Amino acid sequence: MTNGSKKSMRFRIIFYALLILLVLFSIGPIIWMLFSSLRPKNEFFMIPPSILPKHWTVINYFLLFKETAFVQFLLNSIWISLGTIVISTVVGILAAYSLTRFNYRGRNMFALFSLFAYMLPTILLVIPLYLLVVSIGLADKLTGLVLAYVALCLPYCLWLLRSFFQTLPIELEESAFIDGAGRIRTLIYVVLPMMIPGIVATTVYSFTYVWNEYLFALIFMTSDAKRTFPVGLESFVTNFDVYWEYILSGSIIVSIPAVIVFLATQRSLIKGYGAGAVKG
Repeated sequence: MTNGSKKSMRFRIIFYALLILLVLFSIGPIIWMLFSSLRPKNEFFMIPPSILPKHWTVINYFLLFKETAFVQFLLNSIWISLGTIVISTVVGILAAYSLTRFNYRGRNMFALFSLFAYMLPTILLVIPLYLLVVSIGLADKLTGLVLAYVALCLPYCLWLLRSFFQTLPIELEESAFIDGAGRIRTLIYVVLPMMIPGIVATTVYSFTYVWNEYLFALIFMTSDAKRTFPVGLESFVTNFDVYWEYILSGSIIVSIPAVIVFLATQRSLIKGYGAGAVKG
């Protein structure tokens, strides 16, 4: 083996060793959370602590569903996430299509304004959006929280979809018009199939933002039955006790949809980008 080959082998060994350490550092807290959710409550404060449970059990998951309102928290989060994704994606597609395919005064300023709205810290929008929701009678309602999340997600979705629309060749739409297709039919059957990467990206962004959001859900929802799971998990910390068994098992459960969305959209992103490259 030559000196060059030895150096290359050493570099690869060091590189993969560092990569493995980085992966373990990243997933270490998740693994610990999973193991801790499978131990009885009396083992949480053992000295010395242990990574693996001494007595494996799934009772924490059964008690979480039986003795708490976690199911309602989870359903609220699912409903709010789906509502935000659908509204943000549909409105974003129509608005981005309008900004890139029609000529009218102020369209560039509108696009810049949407980017400016995205750059604003969300903490500045809490009070104005809350007052707006109260004024239209949607305080402490899931619909009001959905509208607030749409206001937060739509600027980024619009800007991203606008960028994707600008990369699409307009000649394909003109060919569809010549063949007799209308504007809506061309958008659905010609444009949207090439927009898969942008649609998936905006969907994932909206989902991850809404699924993990805490501040707006805490302020907008005042009744216990309307809580989302981030606020619901926080309610397991009381003045008298911290229910770690509920917090950890609930955190594992709410991580499952995020993992599923990531795995599903990862394949869609690769497929969509490949199709866009071939068609472009």
